Amino acid sequence: MNELEDSAFVALRPGPGFPLADVEAIADRLVASGALVPGYIPPDAGLLSITDFKLGQAFEGTQTILLPDRNLISRMARVARDGVPQKIDPPTRIAIDLMAFAQAMDLDIEPSIAFHELAHRDGNAIAFDELAWFRAADHGQAQAWIDIAQGRAERLPIAKPAELESRNLAFPLHRWKRNYIVALKTAELELSEMTPIDRARALLDWMADEFFLAGPAAIFATMYFSPFATKARLFKRLRSPDRARAIAGIRNAAWDITHLSNFVAQHKRSNEESIFFLLATADRGLAAIAPILMIDADEEEYAGVLAQSLSGWWPRQDAAVIADAWFTRVHAVEIGGAPLPKFEAQAIDALIEAAERPIRSWTPPKG
Repeated sequence: MNELEDSAFVALRPGPGFPLADVEAIADRLVASGALVPGYIPPDAGLLSITDFKLGQAFEGTQTILLPDRNLISRMARVARDGVPQKIDPPTRIAIDLMAFAQAMDLDIEPSIAFHELAHRDGNAIAFDELAWFRAADHGQAQAWIDIAQGRAERLPIAKPAELESRNLAFPLHRWKRNYIVALKTAELELSEMTPIDRARALLDWMADEFFLAGPAAIFATMYFSPFATKARLFKRLRSPDRARAIAGIRNAAWDITHLSNFVAQHKRSNEESIFFLLATADRGLAAIAPILMIDADEEEYAGVLAQSLSGWWPRQDAAVIADAWFTRVHAVEIGGAPLPKFEAQAIDALIEAAERPIRSWTPPKG
């Protein structure tokens, strides 16, 4: 064994105090949950291979960053504040296991989108308080989290929020505003009498001709328009007589889209640096959409691969129509080389006001 091989062997061998069996059990639960979507090609040994993580960190200088959604982040903070609930629901189980694995393997967690979402909905004070508890949770106490994940403990030793400088988290992100406009248009089409396939094509036409082509928003809407979709989970209370509740549901959907678009943006960043990103969500819909955004195929194969991915939601013929329309529109934009339109804040606000109007005025059909 040469010096490099000997160094690799030492680096990959967990130290005597490393709880290997516990971490492997936690990793197995996380993989089985289906909550993790990689923005990269996983190693042959498995998505959460401990050996591969250690090899990448020690010799390739790689860094893995987790991007959990708000529900998981909130549950991490809640465990730090209140301890483990008597009944652990699936999202809480995922949140606990994710934090335990992240601390055991020295993975970073980037929660910023989640706290902007919470502040936008519930106000800055509530979001900032939860952020302080999240920072307390993410405080280098791997064994404590492992003990909680494995049922040997119910609380963390740190029982107070972290001290943080005050920040304003409540301002809406520009990216969220753009996604909200697409979500409103999606809702407007859903409330129309058009067929599902016509709705999908109409959205693509509108994005290409009047707005801009946003992949995560378009794929999210395509899933929503699908005749096989569980629509109530994606746009909550869309047909409620209380139109304010319908708007709230669309706003929530726009945050789901924003988590996806942030994942795509970070994935592009990982192509330039030795950084890998893992999206973590207990939302099965988001977990199903995210891999489609990672399709890596050449020009001749892309439409076919996309159609195959969409065929789980659409009849095969419709999936091919949507994929061809999407590829044609995107390819035309890329060939044209035109830069993405830049919307000023005032223009975005005007578009939001106009897009909300048909949603607020909609009334349930009589009879």
